[in-house]
Amino acid sequence: MLAMWQSHGDSASEDTHDNHAAPEHGVQSARQSTEGQVATEGHGDAHAAAAGHEGEHAGEHGGGHEEGGSKIPELPNWMGLTHTVMHNDPGLQAFDTQVKSWGFDDPNGDHFTAFETATFGMLTVLGLCIFFVAITRKLKVRPVKGEKLAGGAMFSEILFEFFEDFFGAIVGRDKVRRHLPLVGTLFVYILICNCLGLLFLGKAPTANLSFNLAMALVVFLYVHGSAIIQSPLGWLKHFPGALPSAKELGMGPASYGIIAFMAILFTIIHIMELFIQPISLSLRLYGNLLGKDVLLGVFADLIPWVPLHTPFLFLGLLLGAIQALIFSLLSAVYITMWEPHEHHEHHEHHEHAESHA
Repeated sequence: MLAMWQSHGDSASEDTHDNHAAPEHGVQSARQSTEGQVATEGHGDAHAAAAGHEGEHAGEHGGGHEEGGSKIPELPNWMGLTHTVMHNDPGLQAFDTQVKSWGFDDPNGDHFTAFETATFGMLTVLGLCIFFVAITRKLKVRPVKGEKLAGGAMFSEILFEFFEDFFGAIVGRDKVRRHLPLVGTLFVYILICNCLGLLFLGKAPTANLSFNLAMALVVFLYVHGSAIIQSPLGWLKHFPGALPSAKELGMGPASYGIIAFMAILFTIIHIMELFIQPISLSLRLYGNLLGKDVLLGVFADLIPWVPLHTPFLFLGLLLGAIQALIFSLLSAVYITMWEPHEHHEHHEHHEHAESHA
């Protein structure tokens, strides 16, 4: 029995030793497997990062722009082609680095596409200033009898009269000349910017959301600045709106609670409207112009050297004119909406008196 107990004890000791050894061996194997997996994943991540960097670099200087890994097709413009030449020339890469340090950003591309948008926008401003200053210098307060106006001066007169009649029906005949410099300039400027994307090696700045938000911000500041200057109290009264009196409701003491609830509700709605208006202005113009550019780019890339996008250029021209009109028209509507209520009442009374006269 003693021999059997000793034999059993030796067997148990060996089993215990094996059980201790097995976990150590398993832990060591697991550690080696984990280290190998980490090394493999790190090696794979390095290759993926390098490949992603190369893809991003290629997309940055290719025929389109990268957005979330997808290529946005567009027609080439002269600044984009210049950027490609700069990238291939080591002597010109310093300017590319300088542009990147300025902090430009474009949701549809890279830092240089934002620089393209800003450049085409400023070139449009410069061109319009030169054109209108040149033609208005030929206008005369007292023209000589029998003297004919030059073509440019005649064009400016026709354009001014058209804007005066069109926007006068919205903001009022007595105020149209005060607001015409903004709404008229918006129409002309946006129309030219929209048409730049239809020209050979041109680019439409209005296909950029930041560019449109900047114009919408100008409209926002003008609309509310003009209303506050006319009547700060009238501007504040716009938020609760025209509320009924307790006598009109005819519900006794409960009428005051209903009126207070309506005032709070209308104030919240008008505060939301305060920020929705410029956002809707910019998004509408951005979506239509970006869609037009993508459409032209897709059809232009279908068959090399075959201009399949040509028929859509005429549709793009019509779209650009309509969007310029909508942007300026809504700006005029917002000006009228946010004017003090007393001003509206005076204007309606004045028009009513004129109609009876």
